[in-house]
Amino acid sequence: MNNSEVKALRKAFNSVKERQAQNPPANFEERKKRLIASRELCVGNGELLAKAIANLKKNGMKVHLVKDKNEAIDIIFNELGNEKLVVKSKSNVTKEIELTKALEKKGLTVVETDIGDRILQILKASPSHPTGPVTHLSAKEIAKGLSIHYGVPIKDEPDDIVKIVREDVISNLRRANVGITGANAITAEEGSIVMTHNEGNIYEVMRKEKHIVVTSIDKIYPDIESAMNMLKILSYNATGAIIPSFVEIISGVSKTADVEKKFIKGVHSPSEITVILVDNRRSELANSKEKKILYCVGCGNCLLHCPMYNTIGNEFARGSHLGGKGIAYFSLYNNENDEKLEYCLTCGKCRENCPLGLDIPEMIRRIRSTGISSDVYYFLRSHALWLYYQTKLRLDIGNNSLK
Repeated sequence: MNNSEVKALRKAFNSVKERQAQNPPANFEERKKRLIASRELCVGNGELLAKAIANLKKNGMKVHLVKDKNEAIDIIFNELGNEKLVVKSKSNVTKEIELTKALEKKGLTVVETDIGDRILQILKASPSHPTGPVTHLSAKEIAKGLSIHYGVPIKDEPDDIVKIVREDVISNLRRANVGITGANAITAEEGSIVMTHNEGNIYEVMRKEKHIVVTSIDKIYPDIESAMNMLKILSYNATGAIIPSFVEIISGVSKTADVEKKFIKGVHSPSEITVILVDNRRSELANSKEKKILYCVGCGNCLLHCPMYNTIGNEFARGSHLGGKGIAYFSLYNNENDEKLEYCLTCGKCRENCPLGLDIPEMIRRIRSTGISSDVYYFLRSHALWLYYQTKLRLDIGNNSLK
């Protein structure tokens, strides 16, 4: 990530911090305690997962519990049948399994409907934040890339950028018959799918004839009340808003009981809902000492306060779309030490600003450490790297200010 991207990232992060300061939620500490309790109950709880699956099926949805990314992709491809165009919404799980790339290799056209993700898709860029994927790109950079893609000049004004991307998204939404979304929560008691968004695109995607939901087994919550509590915390930490613009709760396909109180399915769309629950080594992690990494709700508040991330951005680690846990998660997933682990300062800023109090620095310390001597080495190495990049960034800003 170049210095202009880091500066754009800092600017975006500061705007979120300002909104957070202006909108302190009521009973926030109590809400965080409730969230911690629900995550402790649900993560790795096979009985609750089975209950959720049973109730999803009872509500008329097809459910697939899949072991890994390849199995997930194969099932999704089979569900798509002869369709050649798919519209989808932002989903970190689909990024994890590289769904878009896999479907494109099979000859399908996949169109992201979230404005930020569509921009990333067009520019072939990597996401920088779990809820704000293009926060590292300035309007000038985005406009330049989109002008080339669309073949028309686009002003580097946010309104103009959003307008042309929106028109692109809407035209594809009108032509598609299948929509793919993620899910913020699956509730065990009700067998419901809970999704949140601000743009309104998920509402359009999920109303296709067939709706495919791709999420992971760690997204199980006891009930809708606990899921809504999580969404309020997620929204505040991610954007500074107490509640997102939209919350969708799906408990089955469209149906009516207007005639003799008999349910008739498929009155409107969707007439078919398929839920893909991805394990991808989560059950293994849930039975390890690093279980708590799965508690994360993906708000990304950790990245807003990480000194190293605010200095070098995506160069810090893979998996920035997963938040601060990304580098640790991928290292655990691959059973190998990612070289970027040495960048972590273990300063604890992420832990202090995590609604769950997740100690990611301690996890990273355990992953990369072989003893006291290595702890000292990584401490000195990470701080030396941070000082180098900080100096480099400041010199760059100073030189640019003279031009």
